[in-house]
Amino acid sequence: MNASIETKSSSRRRFLEFVAAAGGALALTPRLPSAAPAIARRPGFTKFQQRLLGPVYSNPCPFTADLKPDDAAQKKGIARALRHGIGVFAATAGNTKYATLRFDEIKHVNRVMIEGVAGKALAIAATGDWDTPQAVAFARYAQDIGADALQVLNSAKFRENEKDSFNHFKTVAAATKLPVILHGHFSDALLARLVTIETVEAMKEDRLLEDYVRQQIDHGKRLVIFGGGGEDRYYVAWPHGAQAYYSTYCTFAPDIPAKIWKIIQTGDIRAAAALTAKYDYPYIRTFSHSKWHATLELFGIGTRHVRPPHKVYTDAEMRELGQFFKGQGIDPAAYRD
Repeated sequence: MNASIETKSSSRRRFLEFVAAAGGALALTPRLPSAAPAIARRPGFTKFQQRLLGPVYSNPCPFTADLKPDDAAQKKGIARALRHGIGVFAATAGNTKYATLRFDEIKHVNRVMIEGVAGKALAIAATGDWDTPQAVAFARYAQDIGADALQVLNSAKFRENEKDSFNHFKTVAAATKLPVILHGHFSDALLARLVTIETVEAMKEDRLLEDYVRQQIDHGKRLVIFGGGGEDRYYVAWPHGAQAYYSTYCTFAPDIPAKIWKIIQTGDIRAAAALTAKYDYPYIRTFSHSKWHATLELFGIGTRHVRPPHKVYTDAEMRELGQFFKGQGIDPAAYRD
């Protein structure tokens, strides 16, 4: 989410950064009539790119009390989000906690996600910080289990050599018929090469805000570039054609991001941003995986348990978290079923 939930710096982006970068654009953007959608279908985009739209459910990989991946909880969270019209579900190396999972568990968690989505929305599988043969093996697996696309991480093994990095992506892309989503840190020069790979159709941005905007301007007509981290980042790229973004509330209170997305589609960006400032931003600014999993328990999805190095919330911390949502006017108990 770096630009995603997956790093401390990005998860604590100050809202002032958003205001400074987006304020002028918002002030000059008129509210569109409800009949005129603010997010237009882009000529030349593939069917997958057309569907990669709106808030993205980033799979947190819930755990049972004995620290096994919790299939029932994962499917429950997905089902709740589907009921509210969330249209994109994605695994990702950081949020799905690949560093705490074995390779067979990563494959399992991706399969359970795809089974839970059941073709009702997009389901994006994701590689980890792997060498090329392992990423190729997973790419073939993702295609076999019915993923709609494959997000490929720019492995740490190749980050110092852009030629090796390009060859990694090219080889993985050639191993599958799935659309490929770039994930990681890319210089402008490397990104310009990567977009020449025909099946590269999207990118999960993972850099500074100014990089996100610049690369959206440079490549937004070729790729769907969706923002990680807080929803507030999306409003900065929106004037330049961004059409999708991570939204953490999708995983426990999906009615809220669904409402925000509906408002965004009318063009009333100020009203949408006000809801993001009320809900997502205060949550993300103190984000941790421990907090996220505690939230899943509070909202009746799974348990608060998470594998080390993440720490499990205490009862006192759970009560404090409950007060946080009460302050937002949200009753977590109302979501439990």
